[in-house]
Amino acid sequence: MPPFRYPKINLKLTGQRLKEECQRQNYTVKDIQELLQIGACQSIYAWFSGRSLPTLDNMYALSRILGKTIDELIVCQDEPEPAVLVSCVDSNGLKQRLLAYYHCLFQQMKRFTCPTLQSVGLS
Repeated sequence: MPPFRYPKINLKLTGQRLKEECQRQNYTVKDIQELLQIGACQSIYAWFSGRSLPTLDNMYALSRILGKTIDELIVCQDEPEPAVLVSCVDSNGLKQRLLAYYHCLFQQMKRFTCPTLQSVGLS
């Protein structure tokens, strides 16, 4: 059995992902506050800035509201940031292809068809 490696959550990137997904689906902080029946908006701003995480019940509710799994909303410390990946690549078109791959990979696409990859000729 391989040794268990305890996963660590990247608070900053998880908050950024939550914020981006809410914005992408046109949910305001006020909307989230009302849907989750939270007393003050400061908690949500703290999530979005990476200062804290939602409680498990709020994270589950957010995942249902946003139509995502909890795993899709949480960013692990071991997930590379796009800037780290891109800095390792030369500038002859590989950056665009790597970013397209990163985008599809971390969106956890069910199939290996991705419009972003098609646009750069990789599918």
